[in-house]
Amino acid sequence: MSVVRELSPGWLLDHLSFINKISYELHQHHEPCCSKKEPTSSVHLDTLHMDSVSSFGASATCIASTTKPENDDGGNCEMFIQKYVFRSELFDVTKPYITSAIHKECQQSNEKEDLVNDVKKEISISVNGKKRKRCVDFNQGELDAMEYHTKIRGLILDGSSQLIQEGLKSGFLHPLYEKRDKYSKKTYDVIVIDPPWQNKSVKRSNRYSYLSPLQIKQIPIPKLAAPNCLVVTWVTNRQKHLRFVKEELYPSWSVEIVAEWHWVKITSSGEFVFPLDSPHKKPYEGLILGRVREKAALPLRNADVKELPIPDHKLIVSVPCTLHSHKPPLAEVLKDYIKPEGECLELFARNLQPGWTSWGNEVLKFQHVDYFVALESKS
Repeated sequence: MSVVRELSPGWLLDHLSFINKISYELHQHHEPCCSKKEPTSSVHLDTLHMDSVSSFGASATCIASTTKPENDDGGNCEMFIQKYVFRSELFDVTKPYITSAIHKECQQSNEKEDLVNDVKKEISISVNGKKRKRCVDFNQGELDAMEYHTKIRGLILDGSSQLIQEGLKSGFLHPLYEKRDKYSKKTYDVIVIDPPWQNKSVKRSNRYSYLSPLQIKQIPIPKLAAPNCLVVTWVTNRQKHLRFVKEELYPSWSVEIVAEWHWVKITSSGEFVFPLDSPHKKPYEGLILGRVREKAALPLRNADVKELPIPDHKLIVSVPCTLHSHKPPLAEVLKDYIKPEGECLELFARNLQPGWTSWGNEVLKFQHVDYFVALESKS
């Protein structure tokens, strides 16, 4: 189970445990020594296979057979199976990305700048009938962000504290002492989307390709979604993106917002990776949950199948992976809010999940063998 603790505010997740319980294997063919040819060993893939998966699209490959196929000389080729686990050091986040001490220095620096700005305001008066210069400390986007943070910081702080305390008590946390096919008609009961948001940082770094808001709106969610489909979208803390999802994106898809959750990033000792009140980086990201509005009345559901109402706010607290944009798994935290055996789709996925359909141009990115270490072998 990747869910370490479940409380009323949300869940404490073990992302690494979720990855490793999938059982990744690398299959190799070995020709017997008695063969006329020299012994060879060939690795067909540089990505790892999983025990059970749904459909992965054209970029994925088939799982190698565990039988002993005949070689050209009529002999048998042995199949060598190497098991792997994800590198635990990639989740070794022991210290906050920005410490509180540095944050306090930034606050003091900002206070000094405010004093200088106040002086500038006083001397910025009208001269010879010219208009007075308008001096504003924050632009509207920053003011909106501060207002939003003020509204949710209590939920983040109180809920995270409860889950972190449970993680510390259980020993999970340790305190420090010093493209979907366009011809397919398949629909999904859950669609998780992690859009490649467009921003200045991405443009400068050229880290990955991004989509404009217009391009994101063109994703055919109405065609992909089954009736009452749960749509979950990862959103950065930029207020422009948050408003876009709520006011434009979901309405264009006929998706009704039902909840806003947050992923809170902590260190392995239970500290926020960034100071909670940092004016820049925040230790949380948002998830907007919505249901596809039903255009027509559905037949009565089976009385034995019950889907719990989605809470207005929940927290997902976990130690983040140090790999960029490696989101925590949502399969277990969403299972109570979807029908049993529901079809699940992840768009812009960067790794595979058992039973899910993964779509994107990097679905095998985090399946690469370099991210894993050998656990045991068998033949």
